[in-house]
Amino acid sequence: MNDRQLLIGVGIILVGVIGVTYYGFYRGVDINGADEVAERYLDSLNAPDLAVDELMEFENNFYVVYYEESTDVGAFEMLIDKGSGRIFPEYGPNMMWNIKYGHGGMMYGYPRYGEVTVDEEEAMDLANQFLSEVYPGSSAEDVHPFYGYYTLHTVRDGEIFGMLSVNQYTGEVWYHNWHGGYIRSLEHH
Repeated sequence: MNDRQLLIGVGIILVGVIGVTYYGFYRGVDINGADEVAERYLDSLNAPDLAVDELMEFENNFYVVYYEESTDVGAFEMLIDKGSGRIFPEYGPNMMWNIKYGHGGMMYGYPRYGEVTVDEEEAMDLANQFLSEVYPGSSAEDVHPFYGYYTLHTVRDGEIFGMLSVNQYTGEVWYHNWHGGYIRSLEHH
């Protein structure tokens, strides 16, 4: 074995040891770190009318609601990876039904503009009907309006356990099955 091969071998071993140490001991992002990520992301947008409304911690991720201060309407929802702290748009309704900040439902042909046909009370009724069939013993509460849909918390035994969204034009219900169990929240607004 020559010196070059020895140096490459030692380098590979060091990279492996550093990688195992980093990934083996890295604790990830806690709720305060996620709050900092959410605020930094907001600052990067340079959008003075937007603010953080709510930050929720779930088993699988952190969930952040950004809203318009002038209208008090939800702008969009983001997720923060608990391991890396990476922030990215939430799946589902945020991407597919958000007619102002998302794709606007273009893939499914939902109207981009027009009269909302499902109000908050109807959204609550549709959410509770869905929950009674799929998650008996649970209910919906805390309606958050967004552009094109509502997002609601799901509750069982007085405790949040998840969330779902209801389309403002069709009444379609979309359960957010990617979060895992609810842990806690930080309210900003």
